Amino acid sequence: MTEQTVTWMRRFGYITTPAEEVMAREARFGELGALTYPHGALEGSVLAAQLMVWLFLQDDRFSERAPAQGRIEELAEHILWSQRVLHSHRENPAVPEPYLEALVDLRGRLARMAADPEQVERFADGFNRYLGAVAAEAIYRAKGIAPDLGQYLRLRESTILMRGMCFVITELADDCYLPGPVWARPDVRLCEQAAARAIAYTHDILSGIRELYWPGHINLITVLAGHYRCSLAQALDRAVGMCEAQMKRFDRLSKPLAAEGDAALARYVRGLGAWIRGNLDWSMSCGRYHVAAPQPPGELPSLFGG
Repeated sequence: MTEQTVTWMRRFGYITTPAEEVMAREARFGELGALTYPHGALEGSVLAAQLMVWLFLQDDRFSERAPAQGRIEELAEHILWSQRVLHSHRENPAVPEPYLEALVDLRGRLARMAADPEQVERFADGFNRYLGAVAAEAIYRAKGIAPDLGQYLRLRESTILMRGMCFVITELADDCYLPGPVWARPDVRLCEQAAARAIAYTHDILSGIRELYWPGHINLITVLAGHYRCSLAQALDRAVGMCEAQMKRFDRLSKPLAAEGDAALARYVRGLGAWIRGNLDWSMSCGRYHVAAPQPPGELPSLFGG
């Protein structure tokens, strides 16, 4: 997993020096794929790990660093090109830079793995929802304002990119395609929502150590502190309580789905649980969130752990 991910990162220019390779290995992206897709085929787990590389590093470069340095137009251009790639009918559309070449590769491999074209559309639609939320978040940052709690929670359900992206790869990796009528069932959607929220809140809690040092950065902890007019420590306690509540909700909602007798649905639900646990284990051990001296995003070096 790690070797295939590092080789892919070299291919698309994420790694150009020995020092960058050391940092990429310390970020343990291959381990993230293995932990979040432990039951699936290797091909799917590798695809997931490389998608995570793309998402984390484009988020650092375009969503965080570019707006912080007054170059928000770079984010707009990136979003428009990404949408063009996602909806292109050509297998290898021409694109202007390596981040987009990497996205062309990821989309093409996902399409070849898909059991049904519907899965490719789910992925593209989920990606569009994510890109729209990234743009909204950048506007908040550029204006120096924070969303209220309700707005932030709606925004976070899109930026965490689970249902329409990462959970689609669960279908591919674990051979558990859910036909449209099953995928759209309210009980399935509520279960996915609980899993996605648990993952999002875990991320916000564990990434807070670096993000709370960033002026104007939007994080669940800062939004809760503003909403309840409390200290950051008290807001952190509230965030932990919200995360625990979603984990309990997922446990309650997933059990009847797993026991329903639909083998594909049972594997899918197992995959959602693996994402919750795998994300927590990776986040607690990777270098990305263990930052000794956090810096504002406009000053961040191009490091995989930064």
